[in-house]
Amino acid sequence: MYYRDTWAEIDLDALQENIRKCAVVTNKAVFAVIKANGYGHGDEFIARKALQAGAAMLMVSSMDEAMSLRNKKIDGDILILGFVHPKDVRLAMKNNIRLTVTSLDWLKQIVKNPVEGLIVHVKFDTGMNRLGAKEADEVHEILRLCDTHKMIVEGIFTHFASSDEEDNRLTNKQFEKFERLLDDLKRDFKWIHCANTDAALHFKENRCNATRLGLAIYGYSTYHNDLRPVMRLYSKIVHIKQVPAGETISYGATYSPSETEWIATIPIGYADGWNRKHQGDVAYIGEEPCEYVGRICMDQTMLKLQSYHPVDTIVELIGDHADVVKMAKRMDTIPYEILTQVSDRIP
Repeated sequence: MYYRDTWAEIDLDALQENIRKCAVVTNKAVFAVIKANGYGHGDEFIARKALQAGAAMLMVSSMDEAMSLRNKKIDGDILILGFVHPKDVRLAMKNNIRLTVTSLDWLKQIVKNPVEGLIVHVKFDTGMNRLGAKEADEVHEILRLCDTHKMIVEGIFTHFASSDEEDNRLTNKQFEKFERLLDDLKRDFKWIHCANTDAALHFKENRCNATRLGLAIYGYSTYHNDLRPVMRLYSKIVHIKQVPAGETISYGATYSPSETEWIATIPIGYADGWNRKHQGDVAYIGEEPCEYVGRICMDQTMLKLQSYHPVDTIVELIGDHADVVKMAKRMDTIPYEILTQVSDRIP
């Protein structure tokens, strides 16, 4: 039961279909990225359906996200892609959570305590310059230490910085560095992965056996249009009034009608993840575009209607007409940002 007149509808059948399509296109195992509360879609529902659809692993950014899944009785394999404080390694082991070796220094810290049986993936930095070992010698020492302390090195990976660029120049350069490392190591890994969504569907290689799919499983990709968006976002008109020319709307008086206009209020705001940059963009009532006017408030937003619509009229914020990709371009951002900002205040 929920009481808000703003809600998200999550199509789990679409999620399943997207995962299976991506698995066919890539011919690799799918690692489903469930970061940021499942990209704003709800981590528990997305995780369960992803595993049912054949995802080999779930990927999160932090211990908090991993424990959120474990506390909801999600028992699939989970890898934390980000940094985990050494003090929390025992908690990861207790809950069968895989960790990323982000550096040799980090590894030296965690092996001061017993780590036998800890499952890890080693991250090699090929040009993102964020996390990961930078040099091949560092990776060799990481593997030596892991073996000495009886850790299980299940996988190795890198991360592309510009896989959304069609010419692949930087991606090729990064992958060549990754391949040279793999050749130098002369070691087998259960999982080798380098591709995020765009690379998985655009950059072809035969060295890896898994892909890390985030945006694609939620229905979006630069290079693959046969995916179904998983989220639709709706609200309802809770108040409507005529505002005469010359008056102003919302904080800062940034909008003033040039003639009398129907102004509707809907219960969504930046505390729900509906960014103030939406001002000037449009929502939809049926096929009728309705401009966001005045600044987006914490809990409420105003729309300019082309004609009168009563209280309880449904407004589409994300859906068939309010397309996230086009919305992101108008807002000078990316679909990731719009989706992941949808907060857990929205049922």
